Amino acid sequence: MKRAAHRTVAALAGLFLATTWPAGAVDIVREGKPLGAVWHRGDAKEAAADLVEFVAKMSGAKLDVRLAAEGQRPPAGEPAIVLGALAIEMGLKPPPKTASLDGYCLQSKDNHLLMAGETAMSTRFAVTHFLEALGCRWFMANRLGEVIPELKSISLGGLDVSEKPDFIYRNVWGFVPNARSRLGGTDLPNRHDWEHVPADKYFKDHPEYYALRGGERRPGGWLCTSNPEVARLFAEAYVAKAKKGVKADTISPPDGRGFCECDKCKALDVPGYIEPSSGTLSMSDRYVRFFDAVGQQVARDAPGFILSFYCYSDYTLPPKTVTKVAGNLCGWVTTIRFCRIHGVNNPRCESRQRYKAVVEAWAKLMPTACYDYNYNLAEVTVPISKITYLKENIPFLKSTGCWGINLESMSAWNLYGPHTYLASRLMWRADADADAILHDYYAKLFGKAAPHVKAYWERIDKAVREADVHVGCFHGVHAIWTPELVKQCEADLDAAARTAEGDVERERVALFRSGLENARYFLAVREAINHCAFAAAKASYDAWLKHMDDAFAKQYSTMGGYKRGYAEWFLKPLIESGLARTTGERKLVAQLPDEWDFRYDPSDAGEKEGWFKADVPPEGWRKVKTYSATLNEQGIPEQLTWMWYRTRLKAPDALPAGPLHLWFGEVDGSPTKVWLNGEFVGEFVGARKPSEVEVTGKLLAGRENLVVMKTGHLSISELMLGGIVRPVMLYAGPKPEPPAKAKKP
Repeated sequence: MKRAAHRTVAALAGLFLATTWPAGAVDIVREGKPLGAVWHRGDAKEAAADLVEFVAKMSGAKLDVRLAAEGQRPPAGEPAIVLGALAIEMGLKPPPKTASLDGYCLQSKDNHLLMAGETAMSTRFAVTHFLEALGCRWFMANRLGEVIPELKSISLGGLDVSEKPDFIYRNVWGFVPNARSRLGGTDLPNRHDWEHVPADKYFKDHPEYYALRGGERRPGGWLCTSNPEVARLFAEAYVAKAKKGVKADTISPPDGRGFCECDKCKALDVPGYIEPSSGTLSMSDRYVRFFDAVGQQVARDAPGFILSFYCYSDYTLPPKTVTKVAGNLCGWVTTIRFCRIHGVNNPRCESRQRYKAVVEAWAKLMPTACYDYNYNLAEVTVPISKITYLKENIPFLKSTGCWGINLESMSAWNLYGPHTYLASRLMWRADADADAILHDYYAKLFGKAAPHVKAYWERIDKAVREADVHVGCFHGVHAIWTPELVKQCEADLDAAARTAEGDVERERVALFRSGLENARYFLAVREAINHCAFAAAKASYDAWLKHMDDAFAKQYSTMGGYKRGYAEWFLKPLIESGLARTTGERKLVAQLPDEWDFRYDPSDAGEKEGWFKADVPPEGWRKVKTYSATLNEQGIPEQLTWMWYRTRLKAPDALPAGPLHLWFGEVDGSPTKVWLNGEFVGEFVGARKPSEVEVTGKLLAGRENLVVMKTGHLSISELMLGGIVRPVMLYAGPKPEPPAKAKKP
């Protein structure tokens, strides 16, 4: 869309160039007519193409591109934009030197505008800087995100800029191309990838290279990292890559958990050094020693080659016994085991305070980078604002000397638009004025509707910031998206729709409206599930999927396989299982209460002491909610141990004749045992999936029945979860066939 704009561009803090064209400044375009050309030596073809494309979009004038021969320069009296090496030959100061080769300069000089970067890409960054000074923006990677002003005249005067980024690696998944966003930078591979000791090559002759697990060596991705030969093989592989021109690679272990149990590896672990999120012994010391052993060899034979690894899973904590490592290591501290919605300065969030300390400790040992999420892993269905989160986290990371940020980002512009754009800006300059950046975002996308759209997102951001819940996935969404917040946000967008001017601005409002509707659908689905009204849940769920598909078709989100978020992965099996047990020849007999008695059992003494019996004393038990609020939301600290629940079910006077089952919508724990009136009635394994036990002939008709459940919340499946998190019901009828397993997008 073209919007009328003045030739004077308002000064904005942060990345936006403060430009007021002086009187009599030289024009490259005047009243839609080109007055000069773009010049370069052949090293700035793409930068020149960028200029020609967007100058034409703004003014209608197509600039000629001149490829300068050796010794040739634009005439002194002719307006010209000069790029790359030719600009430096003509007196542009050299771009600032950076490890990532991202530095660039712009300077007005006589009738010319000189622009150059350290590379062809950073010269394009300089061009983007100039275009942004004229009012161009690329806010979203879709048809609604580009803002191009109408400028019949374009001046070259008044520029003197030297820029370099705060982080040498900057990535926002699925955002606008790097030339427009200044993302990119030096290569710091970050992935799970132990590829250097393949089993088909080594296992037969050297089984000792592989992890000892369960008393035997097994081929596969996990290795015995205390074996010096494994370190040697890794180092040789990296040196070979360096000789081919590769500058960095990953040394991070495979995803998951499969650590070697041999005596030498276990001797490197620190007794009592526990990873809080999993309750298991930290693996950091053994792995950092391995990384260092490889790093020392690589540094000797391939100086400058960087090895990066994740600080992740059970090796998130910094090592205890290692105080110095090879200078070619870089640790990517991940946020998967920490709260993903609160900033590092949030006083309510112990998890983020712990994250802050972990980052600072790693940074004292080696250069670090950050792997983060722009959503509350793993959900991706309702609007979430991480504006405050980013305002706090990115400057904090800069203060630690962080090398880079990789933001795992879902391209859902209707759910995460403002903070995704803000992240890309703060990755270039961490101390930029975030409020000014967002003001520009709202104003340029929404015009007169901007104050209402801003109010919408600030309202969501406040709800996220103040939510005293830290659990991941779907389980904390209701603590943010209350019915009252939906009502207030609807009023904001109604006002925005009334004041928006033109079809494009109105559709941008509609884009955010589609995100708000996602929240409404989510609450409807959750409410129906919580009342075991699975037919209603299925109807709302199906309408929700159609709505998400429609948003994807309109490019309100561009997430591809994740266009429905994780709704199908986490909610579909629950809804289908409940529906199959409450329709047709089966029917709901009773829903068990939301509130149960609860207690932890860290010594696993409950069965021996008969906690499943009716006469167990009340000491040690507390009342908790189950499906309406997580334990985290109720302020109960998570323990990775055994958990007990008990409640009473009033059975109908006339019980159905058919089979009877107790159905558990979702229990975060495994194995799970169930007792009815003191009698063991069944067990199921597997966490966070619908499960059931048969109780035919066990219920006392017309009387109170004691239901007791024990589950093993022994490992982390989602941040700060655990126990019963969905309704429990009694249904009558034969157990149906299991629903088709949902495929992960």
